[in-house]
Amino acid sequence: MPATSYNRGPSSLPRKQTIPTELHILRPDPTLDTPIDSQSNHPNTNDLLSDYAAEPPNLDPKSSEPSTRRSRKRYEGLKRWFSILKLFSQIATTLFTGSMFGIMVYVNLKFYTTRNHIKEGRTPWPKSGTKVWPSIMLLAATCITLCTSTIILFNYCYNFKKLKQSWRLTLFLYTVHIASWIVISVVYRVEKGLHGNNDDLWGWSCSTQAKNIQKLFDGVVDFRSLCAAQSASWYVSIIEFVVRIMITIVLYVINRKQGGEQDLIDGVDGAAVTLLQHTL
Repeated sequence: MPATSYNRGPSSLPRKQTIPTELHILRPDPTLDTPIDSQSNHPNTNDLLSDYAAEPPNLDPKSSEPSTRRSRKRYEGLKRWFSILKLFSQIATTLFTGSMFGIMVYVNLKFYTTRNHIKEGRTPWPKSGTKVWPSIMLLAATCITLCTSTIILFNYCYNFKKLKQSWRLTLFLYTVHIASWIVISVVYRVEKGLHGNNDDLWGWSCSTQAKNIQKLFDGVVDFRSLCAAQSASWYVSIIEFVVRIMITIVLYVINRKQGGEQDLIDGVDGAAVTLLQHTL
């Protein structure tokens, strides 16, 4: 029996079926909307969570620093204008009331120094008696306002930060000032020549009776200058509170731009308490 040869050549060995070792990645269908390959622009949920854990969102307030800086700059600019207008208002009040005070001192002083001066059996003033309380009222009002305005003005100049006091206190002070001067100006004007009597200082100085006796009292009383002075004093009082009203409106607009509407609404109730605290 012939020996079996196991030394077969390669051609004689049975072929083994080879298994491919390469991993074929399925390519997505280009007609699909969402790609599924590893280079997709839409990361999966795990990627998002890992990215969030690695880099949390930026909650630093410095990210809004430019807008905050602009807002603060605008706010500081409005506060500066608020202070400048309040200072201007105080200066105007001091000048107006100072001029009125000087006029009323001159008028009352002229009356009290000449009321007993007699020529041809009469004084320069009405025979039935002179009504002086309207002039005294205006003199007292101008004196009080001048003193308070001067003190406040010096206080502002000494401590400029006080100009930035709360809007509710400013509103309270301005409202009281305007209301008081409206009442004083109206009463002073109504009492001039009331009922045609001309027995007050202003009414008598501008009356025809005073003109008729002017030559008799030349060198004693100049009724023409007294009439002009008291008329000017009344007009100045009108200008003063009109200017204060205009400034108050402008300050109100500035305060609204500062976002102080709620302070304005709630401020009037506690204004008197704030005034006492500010004074003390």
